[in-house]
Amino acid sequence: MRLDERLIEERTTDDRIDFHEHILRVGKEASSWLEGIEKNGVGHSKRLEGYLDQLIPDEFKKKLKPAEIFILLYAVYLHDIGYRDEQGKIESRDHPLRSKKYILNDPKKYLFDRFFPMNKGEAPLAAQAVAEVCYGHAHESIRPLRDISNNFGDSCLCKDPLNLRRLAALLRLADEMDQAYIRLGHLRNSISLPAISPGIVRMHWKGDQRVGEALSDLVQEINETLEPVNDLLTEWGLPKTTVVLDPLVKKSSPPPKEPTDYKKYIPKHYIPSKCHNEKRKNKGLLHDYVLEWLNDPKRKLLAVLGDYGIGKTSFCYKFACDMIGSGYVPVVVELKTVVAEGWHEVIQKEVRSRAGDSTPSPVLILDGFDELSLAFDKETVLKEIENLSKTTQEYKKVILTSRTQFFRNEEEEKETLVQKKFPERGPRPLTYPRFERIYVSLFDDGQIRRYLDLCLGKATSEKFWNETVEKVFDVKDLARRPILIELIVNDLEAVQNIEGKVTQGKVYRTITERWQEREEQRLPQSIVLQHKEEKIPKNIMLFMEELAYWMLTKEKDRLHFNTLKDAINKYFDDETKEMLRLSLDNLDYQIRNCSFLSRPAQDYYAFAHRSFIEYFVARKISREIPKNRAQEIKITDQTALFVSELIDPSVYERIEPPQGVKIPKNMTYVPPGQFIMGERNILITSLKKGFFIDKYPITNAQFCAFLNERGNQREGGIEWINLEGSYKDERCRIRKDGNRFVVEPGFENHPVLYINWYGAKAYAEWAGKRLPAEEEWEKAARGVDGRVYPWGNEFDTEKCNINELKIGHTTPVKKYQEGRSPHGCLDMAGNVEEWTDSWYDGKKDGKVLRGGSWNRHRSFASCANRYRLNPEDRDYDTGFRCARTL
Repeated sequence: MRLDERLIEERTTDDRIDFHEHILRVGKEASSWLEGIEKNGVGHSKRLEGYLDQLIPDEFKKKLKPAEIFILLYAVYLHDIGYRDEQGKIESRDHPLRSKKYILNDPKKYLFDRFFPMNKGEAPLAAQAVAEVCYGHAHESIRPLRDISNNFGDSCLCKDPLNLRRLAALLRLADEMDQAYIRLGHLRNSISLPAISPGIVRMHWKGDQRVGEALSDLVQEINETLEPVNDLLTEWGLPKTTVVLDPLVKKSSPPPKEPTDYKKYIPKHYIPSKCHNEKRKNKGLLHDYVLEWLNDPKRKLLAVLGDYGIGKTSFCYKFACDMIGSGYVPVVVELKTVVAEGWHEVIQKEVRSRAGDSTPSPVLILDGFDELSLAFDKETVLKEIENLSKTTQEYKKVILTSRTQFFRNEEEEKETLVQKKFPERGPRPLTYPRFERIYVSLFDDGQIRRYLDLCLGKATSEKFWNETVEKVFDVKDLARRPILIELIVNDLEAVQNIEGKVTQGKVYRTITERWQEREEQRLPQSIVLQHKEEKIPKNIMLFMEELAYWMLTKEKDRLHFNTLKDAINKYFDDETKEMLRLSLDNLDYQIRNCSFLSRPAQDYYAFAHRSFIEYFVARKISREIPKNRAQEIKITDQTALFVSELIDPSVYERIEPPQGVKIPKNMTYVPPGQFIMGERNILITSLKKGFFIDKYPITNAQFCAFLNERGNQREGGIEWINLEGSYKDERCRIRKDGNRFVVEPGFENHPVLYINWYGAKAYAEWAGKRLPAEEEWEKAARGVDGRVYPWGNEFDTEKCNINELKIGHTTPVKKYQEGRSPHGCLDMAGNVEEWTDSWYDGKKDGKVLRGGSWNRHRSFASCANRYRLNPEDRDYDTGFRCARTL
């Protein structure tokens, strides 16, 4: 069965266009569209159509919708129209993107005139679909297949969504068959056109060993190019397509690949790290601890955990270097490469490179478990741990590193790395790894001073220590991380001149802006002063933000040069581009020659540390969130911290309710729009409607007035308030006095306690209000910027009532004025935990509580912390506040 036969008697949903007749017309017109393009002309397109007929089994042709076949065949004839550039010259580079642009800019020329556009001035959806599939035949580094829609809607073509991603993969598959033949050049006489069948493509060849080896290299290149195509199409059930030479070529063994030189990854001024256990007990030098573990045959798995930028990767390479020649064979694997290539492939490749096939079992050092995923998703992480276990079972020693923040809390960390059972999942498989854990410690004063001595020399180091580190207390706190002390030393003078409290965000801003200033001074003299001062620096920073944002959202650790080019085209005006570079050379040089960008592989670029990605993403979204222009994506905790420092505080000064709306007494207005929500699974989200919320928790006096009117009714099988409740020095301060409810003198303005959710809801309705949803509560508590506590990111015992203060009971709701949130709410950290109207999860067996309490530790007081309680429960530290819809 041919693909075009599936189109016979098939039409658009409005019955106006016959798919088969239209494609026949397209095939005829293609001769003029592709005229003069020899290698990739209409003959190439006709071969592709034939290859698709052979590559796709008949049962899969039947699975494709007629509209999908229509788009695919349309793209077969249009995908190479971009081989001619805008000046009419033959130009291979960027031709897939030009093909897309040509279709969208002039759909009538390519026979889309009978398809109606959705909006005036736009190309019809059918043209957009074909253009997207045409662009999809570009290299994976330029147009990743999984970035293409698999749910494209065009009700004219088909009532059901169309999978353009699959169509692009099929086009790329067929195109690679013919492109390989075209690229043979002078070897083309040695090989026949490929013999194609589903799953296998045979290239018959003739010639000597030299020809065979050259062809073998080509075939290997083709199969590598087809990896992302095969990954996607095998999910559909299509057989994996493999290209082979017939007869097979026996290649002479290549010289062994030189193993990676680990020394080049060790910082010039390396300071050995110390470590501690889960109880924070000092365990001495990390190197010595791991060496002791290494020499104990009973201990196999070790997790080295630590905060960001604390030196985990540097330790991996230093320890590996120290092991060389000791009888151990160290193999360091950066796990961010696993995302693209797979556990088994990455580890086996590195082991063969360093250890060969005959040496004793190597020591695996797997760095960056947290870089396998943007955010902690329990099922994904447990699956990756199981993958790790299967891949590393044969190795006697395995070291795994990860950021501690990757796990939401210590319990989750234990569940992933240590415990024997999964909650709600039953016993853990016997093969599931159990890791011993050790934690990398922050630098102490002695380590900071040794680093400064090495970098600055004794005299300058002593001066900097006495005049800056000791006097500005926050500088010492920052310098405890190797990544930050390196940045501080590199731009010492600028850091010393930071105004106010020195924070991580200010350090990163200083470092990046200093780079910007240096680049401004290095610009070619021919650039006009106006461009130099106003356009270039601004655009370079925008450029960095876009690169970082692309890497974060695509979960990539590096990006190809062509992606750099696309960003340059987007963010630099034509005049500036021409001044800055010919073929991108000057700008490419500028961008790469900074302390936070590196080039780890040919044609690929990466940020020197993940924290730079997080900082530049934060710069971008800190401008977009107040304007409600940010994409609603997941971000990391460090990105959220940077955002909280970067967002202009004045955004809260401009908040006003809609015109004519008066704010009720003792309430505050929270506007609609975007904000950062969550603690470990952090995302940008938004509220569609603004609302009012109480400035304070409901007091004993307020609830007592309600009880005197409504009584203490039973709901959910229990009374609203437990009048007899008591715990430690705290108790319910409302009691019955005859037929009346009264408050214990002195506690009228303390928050009410021992209230269940039903009682809180009943009060809210009685007051003409409602309970807030948890997302409303969180926005009221932390504003839009993702701060940790209502007042900022640093915990302060002077601004809330929690367990660490040992007060032992509630306090008046208006006491902690300095602890107010950006929207003017008090007691959103500590005093009493507060009911919300939201269910904790889909099981609907518990309501969400927020805010911590007088008896809870500081971790419960963060704005994003959430916990559950059954609606009928009445706790010694549970209260509430109300909200109201506008």
